Amino acid sequence: MMTFRTIFILLAIMMLGLIVPTYGRAQVSEGVAAIVNDEVISTFDVRQRMRLMILSTQVEPTEESLQRFQVQAIRSLVDESLKVQEARERGIEVSDEEINQQIARLARQNEVTPESIRNDLIKSNISPQTLESQMRADIAWQILMNGLFGSRIRISNNQIALEQQRFEANLTKPQYLISEILLESPSIEQDPTIFSGAMSLIEQLQEGAPFTAVAQQFSAAPSAAQGGDVGWVRQGDMPSEVDAVLSTMEIGTISSPIKVASGFYLVVMRDRKDGGAPLVANFRQIVAPIEQKDQLVSFMDGVSNCSDVDGLPDAITGAFVNPFDNIAVNDLAPAFRTIIESLQSGQWSQPVSSPTGAVSIMLCSKGFAEGAGMPTSDEIANRLTDQRLSMMSRRHLRDLRRDSTVEIRL
Repeated sequence: MMTFRTIFILLAIMMLGLIVPTYGRAQVSEGVAAIVNDEVISTFDVRQRMRLMILSTQVEPTEESLQRFQVQAIRSLVDESLKVQEARERGIEVSDEEINQQIARLARQNEVTPESIRNDLIKSNISPQTLESQMRADIAWQILMNGLFGSRIRISNNQIALEQQRFEANLTKPQYLISEILLESPSIEQDPTIFSGAMSLIEQLQEGAPFTAVAQQFSAAPSAAQGGDVGWVRQGDMPSEVDAVLSTMEIGTISSPIKVASGFYLVVMRDRKDGGAPLVANFRQIVAPIEQKDQLVSFMDGVSNCSDVDGLPDAITGAFVNPFDNIAVNDLAPAFRTIIESLQSGQWSQPVSSPTGAVSIMLCSKGFAEGAGMPTSDEIANRLTDQRLSMMSRRHLRDLRRDSTVEIRL
């Protein structure tokens, strides 16, 4: 059963041609909204895209929001035209079967059928081709970017190791489950306009517009395809301007527009938890009679792992080995902790004299506890590859805009 809000939105969509003077019904034929390298974007195309944006975001059409939708619709259609033209020049065509598969994935995500998606569009006076055209441009662009840049991206073992070190350094920091919207600002002169649009989006989100749909339509971040879902991040993972705001946000709140180099971020705090992922260690405490200290050093010079150390009692009379497995390093006595933190796996400390004898420590392994969220090397490589590909994609589209002839007539 449709709510009054839904009925209002559907009526507004159907009446869109009357609300926006540019699209008045008095026109005998559709006008030209933009020309992209001699290819026309009609006022019909813009109107259809605006209807799709209103339906998917459920933002109530007001004079202000319709103006924002018009600007966004034209920008999106221009970019998509550039993408399709570039892909076509390189022999890339997206089949109807690929479009059907994409619609099927969208239906599964929303727990509906592909037929119901098309029927909802038609009921709202939106041609299914409007959605299909958007998908066609996105698929073609993805194929093109992978072809142009995918083989050029090389992630070295050193880069993976540095990313692992950075991730480990952040494991003990607070964690945030967030969603994001990035509104690009092409220039400083346009910052006030983009900021105003961001504030309007916040108002609509607070009134119930679904964040995922708004992100899909408006966000320039790579997460837009996932409805702005970033997942869990740790303090230090996001741009410093965003990071500073995250530490002050409460669960369930949305940030004010956050200025970054490329525009403005809106962030939703879905959940948070304190840091403190425990560093755990497996090690051996090795004890030998004090008079056997030199023999202990000789024995340790010949071992390379903890399994070798377990044979110590057979080599030195009166010596013994205490195994410690999965011990939280922070729970150890300060002296022990200092030694463990200084050792690498397979290393041992020089014996020191104690009341119990000559004592040495051999580190078997150390790392963060299971479930701490440490990604694998492959996951890190994939993430770095996606980041590089996204950056190259934005640059290539920026270059296309610069080198193309684009005339906006609205």
